Amino acid sequence: MNHVNFNFYFKVYLLILFLFANFFFFQKYNNLVEWTISEWLINYQGGFTRRGLLGEIAFQLSKFLSITVRETILVLQILTYILFFYLIFNFIKDISKNLIIIFSIFSPLFILYPIAEVEVLGRKEIFVFISFILVANICSLKILQKKHYFYFSIILTICCLIWEGVVIYFSFFIFLFFLQNNFILDKKFILKLFLSLIPFLVCFYLIVLFRLDSESLKNMCDSINECYGAMTYLNRDLSSNISEVSSKFQISYLFRYVIIFLVGFFPLMLLIFYSKFDTRIKLKNKNNFSIIFFLVFAPSFIFYYIAQDWGRWIHISYSLSLLTYLFCIKNNIITLDKTRINFSILKNKFIVVFLFILFSFSWSPKTLMNEDVGSIPIYRKSLNIIKSIN
Repeated sequence: MNHVNFNFYFKVYLLILFLFANFFFFQKYNNLVEWTISEWLINYQGGFTRRGLLGEIAFQLSKFLSITVRETILVLQILTYILFFYLIFNFIKDISKNLIIIFSIFSPLFILYPIAEVEVLGRKEIFVFISFILVANICSLKILQKKHYFYFSIILTICCLIWEGVVIYFSFFIFLFFLQNNFILDKKFILKLFLSLIPFLVCFYLIVLFRLDSESLKNMCDSINECYGAMTYLNRDLSSNISEVSSKFQISYLFRYVIIFLVGFFPLMLLIFYSKFDTRIKLKNKNNFSIIFFLVFAPSFIFYYIAQDWGRWIHISYSLSLLTYLFCIKNNIITLDKTRINFSILKNKFIVVFLFILFSFSWSPKTLMNEDVGSIPIYRKSLNIIKSIN
């Protein structure tokens, strides 16, 4: 498939997903106890707290525009997804693609996932993806100036104020700079990178340090006359989350997610395994790409221990892994041995179409670790829309 054809179909695909997203955003807006909305309602009216930046922006905008906070959040969510789809399309459109890359892009663990599992739509990890693409665009420049490190610092710090979970995935961000600098770890580079991380690290420390007490939480809730869902979890400690995961954990859940991982990641794992660093990368063994990639990926396993949203975690880690790999391809950082992925079975168009539909659109992992795999998500969501209209 050439660039023009792929880009056209990919644009149509994104447009369809965006229309689905808008429908479900309006559904969430009308649901008075919708968890996603409660996340966006968290603000600073009771004092500084984690995840409060977006809610504070929504609170101040609602006063300025004389509309409700919920209406403001609805507009912000739609605008956020417009930005996300725009960035995704522009990031991917010029990349040289083969069938395995196309399969990877259309994995149910990537862009489709928040539509397939609507509970995830509008969750704050969307800002991790937006931040990552912005930083990847910065690192695509041949030479980075001081201002570019400053931009990175601002982006990562703002992302942390929106969703502190980005700290689990910040190894992906650091990896981009190592790649941009061809793994030349001189003192000047290390110093600039470290200094750019200080605001982010201070921000995360303050988030851990400051927790709302009962009175502050009440003040925050009173400011918007709502208090439910994520807002009530603000003063919950980490040990409670860990206890919840351990009390519900069963070995069958782990087995299920190992299978989900192996199937959902399979095309991407093939690409990573059969890729090696370009000669300009200053590493002795250019074949270590897959090992280093795994080291970057490894911190993401922490989330499976501390929270039960395993579907979300695999979606986030897959999305960042794919975007990282595409960044490497886009910037000629790695070379792919295409002869190793030129499977004879993929020469049959009928089989390719069948495998593509089966892999991309017939299943999706559910949000929570104890939930089974969902089937035919596009059909299910289309049916939900038809029922809602009727």
